[in-house]
Amino acid sequence: MVFYSKTEVRPLISKDLPRRKFDRWIQKIQSLTPYQFERGIPSKPKIFKDGVPQKVVVFDETDLEKLQNLYDRVTYDNENLTYCIHLLFLSDEDFERWKSGRYDVEEEKRKYQ
Repeated sequence: MVFYSKTEVRPLISKDLPRRKFDRWIQKIQSLTPYQFERGIPSKPKIFKDGVPQKVVVFDETDLEKLQNLYDRVTYDNENLTYCIHLLFLSDEDFERWKSGRYDVEEEKRKYQ
């Protein structure tokens, strides 16, 4: 499995995606949903400390696909960012609960701790 760092995955989503916007999206995804991006060593590590690769936030192919879909929906289809985050990063059941106002993100996050 290939793991990408933020600097590797961002241009794969779009070369026009600003770094700060991408960072805000990652933070928003993790605050609005129980979805958490992994910390690990990217397939092509760039950060070393005493010759040892350091763990950073990494993205796999599934993350890349979801983030690409998010970018396309928000940028080209002019869909609401918050709506798209919930649509793409929640299960179908949780998304329906969120739409009906019965979804508590803090309660859901506690389930995964």
